[in-house]
Amino acid sequence: MSHGSKALLLAASTIITCIIVALGFRMAREAKQIGNHVVEELHRYRTTIEEQDYTKYDGATVYGNDVVNLMKKEFSAGRSTVKIRVETGSVGFTYQAPEDVAKVQEWESVHYIVPVAEYVGRVVRNRNDVIVELVFKKITEEKEDE
Repeated sequence: MSHGSKALLLAASTIITCIIVALGFRMAREAKQIGNHVVEELHRYRTTIEEQDYTKYDGATVYGNDVVNLMKKEFSAGRSTVKIRVETGSVGFTYQAPEDVAKVQEWESVHYIVPVAEYVGRVVRNRNDVIVELVFKKITEEKEDE
């Protein structure tokens, strides 16, 4: 083989090697973008699953008994960072401690939640899209005992 052929063969193999390396870097960059997208979707899905206990009340009509049971569940564990606000007409009270459950069950208390009264739930989020409060607004008057 002549020197010219060897030089041409060396140049061609160098160009092919550069193309293969460039394709490898491009594929690695695309794989990283796909991986980041999958991680974001998994995070979103995880958040949805974690918030499911709260979001089921958003726009739902529930009874006062359901609100009291929610308070018992949330406040008994001592882990809840979510406040529960109950609005009756123009009066509203916010609850966030285990001792508040006793208040809402005392018949003579101003905090009393009527078990058969209907409430509409609403989820309140902060700027970071984290649920900070559940609001229950009374929509019915007390039902008469039969």
